[in-house]
Amino acid sequence: MILRTDPFRDFRDPFGLLSTTAQATPMPVDVYRRDDAYLVQINLPGVVADSIDVTVRRNVITISAQPARPDESSLELLLNERPVGTMTRSIALGEEIDATNVQADYVNGVLLLHLPVAEAARPRRINIRHGDSKAVSAH
Repeated sequence: MILRTDPFRDFRDPFGLLSTTAQATPMPVDVYRRDDAYLVQINLPGVVADSIDVTVRRNVITISAQPARPDESSLELLLNERPVGTMTRSIALGEEIDATNVQADYVNGVLLLHLPVAEAARPRRINIRHGDSKAVSAH
């Protein structure tokens, strides 16, 4: 299970008016479940792969990235809507995630995280023993 880290965000700033470039810019995230794993897609356009850092600690996965910017020493900035500085996003993982086997790929500006479900959390079939009714005692 994937948990949202800030369930009250929409109440504090319902129209997104309080965000500034000084705050960490949220990274758009989609989460899918496929068989025994979760697939997380995080949009990181304009980010060089070497600037992306993914860490897992105590079932929290943290992604940080630095968008590429042109050398601004010879440029006059006229409009600034793209994120500036390091972007960071943390996602709380449920206990069912096998945090030791998380895999990451970066393709076409999208970070893909493969989060396998731990073996102990996977559904398993329970075999039913057949035997003499005397073997079962009523307590």
